Amino acid sequence: MIDRLKNCCMLQIMKTSKKKTTIALPVVLGAVIGQGQLLLIKRNFLPFVGLWGMPGGKVHFGEHLDQAVIREVWEECNIKTKWLKLCGVVTENLYLNRNNSLHYLLHIGQLRPINFDLKPSNEGKVQWFPLKDLSKLRKEMIPSDFIMLNRLVLGNPRKFYYRCDVKRSNDQYIVNFFR
Repeated sequence: MIDRLKNCCMLQIMKTSKKKTTIALPVVLGAVIGQGQLLLIKRNFLPFVGLWGMPGGKVHFGEHLDQAVIREVWEECNIKTKWLKLCGVVTENLYLNRNNSLHYLLHIGQLRPINFDLKPSNEGKVQWFPLKDLSKLRKEMIPSDFIMLNRLVLGNPRKFYYRCDVKRSNDQYIVNFFR
């Protein structure tokens, strides 16, 4: 699995030993909200295969955050959006096993959809969910995405920046902390 993850995502993998050589991968996540609904994608690719999460991906060199998240939502969901605001920044360490982890610098943006028509995507199943039903999806979602949506997008965040550690254990992802 780790070799597939390295190849398909082109991510910097670091060894969790004394010699850590990595940089955080800059990623944008789009909280696309319109008409009381939230757009989510059920991931087809590693690391969160089969879980619902916010659409998003890597920031390209020279790209601004607002441009990156609009592009990623378009590429993954075929939805045109309008940038509203940057909701927060999260550094996330994802521990896959004893020897390998990923380090993301997540930028969470809120967007408004220009259209609501969904089209098939290679990235995963795309679907609108009523905001009022978000808590029902908790066990089917990327756990850190669930927390980010509730704290940074839908809630009244006490701060702009958070740290998060997620551990993969027995094909489940567990948030060790989010603070």
